[in-house]
Amino acid sequence: MTEKTETNQRFCGNCGSHNAYNYPMEVFCTNRFLRNKAAIVKTLWCCEEWHLNPQKCECVEEAKKKRIPRT
Repeated sequence: MTEKTETNQRFCGNCGSHNAYNYPMEVFCTNRFLRNKAAIVKTLWCCEEWHLNPQKCECVEEAKKKRIPRT
């Protein structure tokens, strides 16, 4: 059984169209690529074409850790 992603937060990193690119801060969006739009996007960004990825992915959690400065 696979773990589910959180559905209350929409990020490119938990969208079904994302693929690893510059992990964890950037992802390659297949959907944007097919629509001739900029395909390299920030993991914590989200566009109007977002759709839930039903499998757990660490992209969002890792990007959040890198975004917040550690003290």
